[in-house]
This record gives sequence, structure tokens and C-alpha cells, in this order.
Amino acid sequence: MLRRSFLKQASLSAVALTAGCARSSPTIPGEDVPFIDAHCHVFNASDLPTTRFLRQVVFEDFPKQSAARILAVRDPDVTDEFIALLLKLLGTASAPTADEEITFLDTGQNGKAASLSVEKARAAAVEDTSQHLLELDRKRLRIVTMAAPGDRTAQSSTSEEKFLNYMLGTPIKTLRANEPLTIGEARKASQRAFLRQDSVGRYLNWFSLFRLYRHVLVERLVHDSRAQGFNPILLTPALVDYDEWLYEDVDSSPLNRQMVVMDRISQRMAKAKSGPVVHGYMGFDPLREVAFRKGKSKVSSLATARSALMDHGFIGIKLYPPMGFRPTDNQPPYPDRTVKSLGFEPSGELDAALRDLYKLCVEADAPILAHGYASNGSGPDYAKRGDPAYWIPVFKEFPKLRVCLAHFGRFSARSAGQEEMPLPNGSWEWRLGEFIRENPGQNVVADISYFSEVLSASSKERDLLAKSFKDWLVQFDSGCDHIMYGSDWIMLGKEAGYDRYIKSVNAFLRTDCGLSSDICDKIFRRNALRFLPLERGSLGRERLLAYYRANGLDESRLPSASSRLVASIFGK
Repeated sequence: MLRRSFLKQASLSAVALTAGCARSSPTIPGEDVPFIDAHCHVFNASDLPTTRFLRQVVFEDFPKQSAARILAVRDPDVTDEFIALLLKLLGTASAPTADEEITFLDTGQNGKAASLSVEKARAAAVEDTSQHLLELDRKRLRIVTMAAPGDRTAQSSTSEEKFLNYMLGTPIKTLRANEPLTIGEARKASQRAFLRQDSVGRYLNWFSLFRLYRHVLVERLVHDSRAQGFNPILLTPALVDYDEWLYEDVDSSPLNRQMVVMDRISQRMAKAKSGPVVHGYMGFDPLREVAFRKGKSKVSSLATARSALMDHGFIGIKLYPPMGFRPTDNQPPYPDRTVKSLGFEPSGELDAALRDLYKLCVEADAPILAHGYASNGSGPDYAKRGDPAYWIPVFKEFPKLRVCLAHFGRFSARSAGQEEMPLPNGSWEWRLGEFIRENPGQNVVADISYFSEVLSASSKERDLLAKSFKDWLVQFDSGCDHIMYGSDWIMLGKEAGYDRYIKSVNAFLRTDCGLSSDICDKIFRRNALRFLPLERGSLGRERLLAYYRANGLDESRLPSASSRLVASIFGK
């Protein structure tokens, strides 16, 4: 997840970016700043293929190298044991399933107490961690007691012993060989670990969040936003579908049941007197659709997407190309297990499934949110498959398609065919910017979600980030009509300083970049209103209003935007 070293190696243009208009919203913390979180997640552990999600997506499938770097733990044995602990905390049994949450939202009964608040989830995770330490200690004792007299292997340092040393903060040798760790010692060690201010403590607390109900995660995001002086009016959480690529099925909460949970949350939030409304992005996997069409799967990803858009209040579709596919013109290699299971390399079939999705999204006026940074690939070089170069043919074939490429950008990944060009000219961001400049009226945008650099960059780095950001805007998007805000919560939750994230992004845009209140309001609110199907009279807005009417919801709760023509005339 160490991605988004945002906007590097560009030069500053002299053109000012302070053009404003009379109608602007407050953008100073404490003034109840309205905003839209156009990229967030509220999935819990039961929604994910947890084992491979952790190893292949979070730690890039290289636990001894990548995880050690991220966790700042030098000993690979300790790193592996820590991953084992995280997997236990992330276990699906610890989180409410989709059906359990549906029942709780419908009846208010049989709720899982440990999943109702961040504090309770954390307390349960602390206790589970202490029990894990006790299990490791019992394993250590078994090794000692089963060893033959004089067996030196029993005296050697095991990974369990190293990890206990690390967590206890006291050498395990201070305990007698046959003296077990006490529950009190284990609990104190666990509590200390969760209070640590380093990456270990942050990861432990972050993984405790995956035990929560999804609606509680929504409430937490709203709470944390308001605590910073910002008022969310719309959240668009994205569901993900990794199963086929990671080869681990989500049995506890299959995607079609996650869809129903999000429907319930959308209705719940729309019925509230105040606060944001919530409309999700449904995860779409073209490989699952290929498997369905070849009789290898019982679930059609396309049919699920259509149902989500037409019947369950979803705002759009989520795509994750780094799992292993391109937006178009797919080419091998693919995972060996995938080819073996299907009996063929699915390049043409992936293209066909995606083209059918694009047609559906145009028909429903539904936006696509796609991972747009060279990170988190499930296989070798798969991260490159989200390159804007592969999207441009799609933009040209489907000019009415709404697409947001997320995690704008580092300017360090070279776009396909531009490998010899110097950066930033050969970068993904430059490639996308050139298309936007040539097609300013097309609904192609980028978001700045997971912009964690604003929390940790030095003054020099911030100056470079600000300079680069303004230069990109001047060259490709002078009116700043194609950049949106997103948090990438719950993924952002492990970052130090998360509780001041929105304020930090706002300060960077206003102070470091010198952007006007009008431009900041575009990034935080108005661009999302226009990119999402919320323009008055648009097909997409009518689709969502039909959902409101079908479920007896107050239509005035759905935010709206003026049409592009009206906005251009009156500056709205």
C-alpha cells in the first residue's frame, strides 16, 4: 500500500490557478465544509479472500522482504509470525457476515457486540492477540518438554520464541523453561502492542477495524470527517471482487449478499434526517464473467452488476485491473491455475466481457471507478495493466462512458510505448492528461485518494508536490474539472495521522498549491457531482431517483448538480 508518492518530477507553469466565481463553498476546517468522498471502502474481513488479500495485495506476496520493509521488523521470523497474527485478527469468523448484518439491520436483534463500535472491536482484537501469545508460548513449551535430554535443538531460538520476545519486550529466557506465560503477562503485552505508535501498532489497530459491521464503518468515516470540520454529503463505497484472481472464494459473504447489505445501508442513510447518503460501486470481475460463460462458475458478474445498478441503488461499477486484466486488448500471461481451470488463455473472452460491461454502464449512465496506479498487482507486472494507455481505446469507443482512474499519481510509472521518454512526459499521468486536454467535455477524471504524502512529506517534498500538481493542471486541466477527492478509507486507516487526513489534503491544496476556494470546492464536491450521475435531468440521476421512489425514500436527500451547460453559464 505504499503507493501514491503524488505528482513528482514536473515543472511549474507561470499561469495562475486562482480563477474563481461568486458561488463557492467554505473550504476552511471548522466551517462545516461540504464534500463528497468519491472513493472509499467499508468492507470487513468476511467480504475478502483474507489470506491472499493480505499476502498478495497488502504485502505484495513477499512477506520476508515487503512486509519487513512496511512493518520495520528486521527479523524475517518475527515478520512471518506477525503476519500469522494479522491473519488471525483478519479471520472471517471475527467479522459479521453479510447475512448477519442484513438480519441485524432488519430486526435490530442478535447483533455481534464486538462489531458495534471501534472501541469494542479493538478490545476484542487485544484479547485475541493475548490468546495468540499464549498459544505460541504453549507451543514453545511443548518443544522444550518433548525434546530428548541434551537436545540442542530445543535450546535454539524458534520463530515463536523470537516473536514472544518482540511482543513481550522482555527476553523469554527470563521465564523458566517449564514456566508458562501467564494470561496477565500476555494481556499486558497485547495492550502495549496496540498502544505502539509505530507501524506495528497501526497495523494491529487497522486490522481490528475489519471486524466491524459495514454500517458502523460508514458511521466511523462520517464521524472522523466531521471531527475535522468537514460535512460529507455523499459517500460512494466500492465493493471489490478478487476471488478468481487470488484463487480464494469468499464463502461467508458472497458478492451478491454484500450487494444486499449495501442496499440496506443506502436505504438506512437516505431515511436519516441529516448526514450523507450512501451509494456504492459494485465490484466487477471480467474473469468471473468469462468463467460463468464457459460453465465454470454459477455467478455472472455482469448480471450481478446490472442488478446492483438497476435494483439496489448502486451508483456505479468498480474495476481492479491489477488483479490481472487490461481495460481492453488483453494479453497473456495469466495465472497458470486460471489457464488450467478454463482450458484456454482468456484474452478475447476478457475483452468481450468488459465490452459488455461498458455497454451496460453507458445504458445505465453509471460511472466506473478503476484502480489507476501501478501498484497492488496479484502477479508479475500485473500492476501495469491499469495504464491509461489501455483505457484510451475504451474512451474513444465509448465516448459517453464515465471513468475515474483512481490514485492520481506519482509520475514515476512509464506508460506503454513511452518507455524511452523522460519523466514526467512518459508517465501514466501525462498520458491521461493529454487525453483530457484533447477531450475536455468527456467524463474522464482522476481522483487523489490515498494521498498519504500530505501526512508525512517534508517541506521540500511538499513544495515539489505542489509545484508538480499546479503544472499538471495548467497543462491539461486549467479549470480543474477532472480531479476529485477520495479518501480510500478503510485502506487509509492504517496511516499515521489518518484523523487529520482531510484537513491535510485541504491545507495542501489551499496553502501549498495556492488554489482558490472555487477550485477547492470543485475538487471536494462539484466535480464529483457532475462526474457521478447526479446532474439534473441525466439518465443516471433518474435511475437513482427510481430507486428512491421504489423504496419510499425522500428524493430531496439525493444531492444534485446543475447540467454542464447551466453550470458553464452561471458558474455553479
